[in-house]
Amino acid sequence: MFPLLCLDNVTAGYGEKIVIKDFSLTVNKGDHILLLGPNGSGKTTLFRLILGIIPPLKGKVEYPMGRSVSYARQDPPSSPFPISVEEVVEMGLWKSGREREKTINEALEMTDALHLKKRLFHSLSGGERQRVSLSRCLAQNSPLILLDEPSSFLDRESRDSFISLMEKVATPERAIIAITHDSTVIDRLGWKEVALERRRDDE
Repeated sequence: MFPLLCLDNVTAGYGEKIVIKDFSLTVNKGDHILLLGPNGSGKTTLFRLILGIIPPLKGKVEYPMGRSVSYARQDPPSSPFPISVEEVVEMGLWKSGREREKTINEALEMTDALHLKKRLFHSLSGGERQRVSLSRCLAQNSPLILLDEPSSFLDRESRDSFISLMEKVATPERAIIAITHDSTVIDRLGWKEVALERRRDDE
């Protein structure tokens, strides 16, 4: 086992509002996890903990092999700001020159999006934006990828295509945690399921 992330008896929330209480999870290299639960159960809060955006109120968040996490948000924004697909994918890359170009091309090829390289990001469809966002995560070569509702806002054809892509990138070399409510995603992927329950205000 090669643990990438250890959440040990973590409690988290905002101010006096507790959203997650006494939650533990170990994510090993090659784990592929679907994070389930109703709205308000703390799925987004858990991602914010993992990304280091908020600290735990109690417990520990540890990265035994160092913190290296990539994140693709739900419905990537389509602002008309003139940024190209290539520029989106290269965000966070420290490589330069030919090595940088090769990394971008390989990441786009992996998601069947190389033909979009010179397009403006805001001109893409929802499914194309999701592919490009995943390409950015792959280019960063993080051992842990977080996907926030990747099939949301997609039509049936785009959703089915993206599920196939998730199957393709779910290799033994990387761990993936994906938030989803989509029964088609759950049924087709068959990944390990981790469920969060919504806390009652009086708990």
